[in-house]
Parts: sequence; C-alpha cells; structure tokens
Amino acid sequence: MKLKLNLEAVLAAVDDILTMPTKNLATACSLWLELNRTLDRMLEAAKFNRGRQRRFAKVIATVRLSASQLTKSLANAKGGGATCRDWLRFAERDFVAFKDELMALREFLIDESDFLKFAVLRAQHKELNEIDPERLFKELHEAEAISERTWVLLMAQPKSWRKLLNDRELCGQLARISGWLLDLQESRDESWAKRSRHEGALKDA
Repeated sequence: MKLKLNLEAVLAAVDDILTMPTKNLATACSLWLELNRTLDRMLEAAKFNRGRQRRFAKVIATVRLSASQLTKSLANAKGGGATCRDWLRFAERDFVAFKDELMALREFLIDESDFLKFAVLRAQHKELNEIDPERLFKELHEAEAISERTWVLLMAQPKSWRKLLNDRELCGQLARISGWLLDLQESRDESWAKRSRHEGALKDA
C-alpha cells in the first residue's frame, strides 16, 4: 500500500516499525522500503529551504545507512548455512540500532513538523494547480490570512517568503491555512467533476 505524503502518515509508519518485535524483521524491512520512498518525496518538497533540507537529508542518510546494514544481515541470515544463526543475531542487533536512528528521525519530524507540513502542502498545491509560492501567498492575502503589511513586504522583496518560513510560529499558521485552501480546492474540483458528469448525463438523456 502506497504511503500518503503527509507528516501524520510518515510518523505512523515510523511508529509501526518502532513497535515491531524482532521476529518481524522482514516485515519491518518491507515497511521501510515504502517509508524510504516517501521520505524522498518529502525531502524533495523541502528543497525551497536549502538549510532545513540539508539537515533533513543528513538525518535520513543516517537512517538509511543503518537500514542498509540491517538488510544485509537479514539477507545473509536467509541464505542459510552454518552461519545462519550468527547472521540472525547480527540482524537483531542491527534492528535495535535501526530503531535508534528511526527514533532520531521521529524527533526531527516532530521538531520540524510545521515546516514539513507546509512543504508538503505547498508541493500538493503545485501538483494540483501548478501554484508557485508567490501565487500561494497571493491566495493567502486574498483570503485575508496574512496582513497587508506582510503582503507589501513580500511584494517589495522578491523571494522574501523564504526568510519568513524560518519563523516557526508563522510557518505553523501557514501550514494550517494552506491545508484549508487545499481542502477547499479539492472540494471545488469534486463539485466541478460532479457537475460535469450531471451535465453529460442530461445531454445523453
């Protein structure tokens, strides 16, 4: 099952692995493969803030290194032979180390939750409507979600929105507002689709 690109889904996947017993090593590795792909997408969504993206990439790289060692030990254990039990013990040891790195990732995700939520929502906006950051802030201004003063500053200083996103409180507000805008857009798209189907049915009648 494809993991949704949102922070809650990623945290849930991390928690699923963290709570798995060692007897479920193969299942944990399988879940990690999907989680790893989703982290790639989230990392790509965060590229508009290079500093935060680099920190995120560093945490992910450490987890991946640990996951690679676990996968290698598990593969050797499945190979059978006289050293099978030894490799299984190595895999169990590696699983503990992997969980430690996953815990560090979890802490990072929570600490940067507002930024990551906004990054994902921004990416989803772009996928749906090809909305760039400037357009997104324009929508926020039209919805009176940001002050006139902030809007003037944004227009007077190109790309200044990058600096604003370093403000944790503002980033959190934007994440919530952007979520509402995204829900509204999806609702509009659904209504338009229903209306189109209805009109098509009337023509066919």
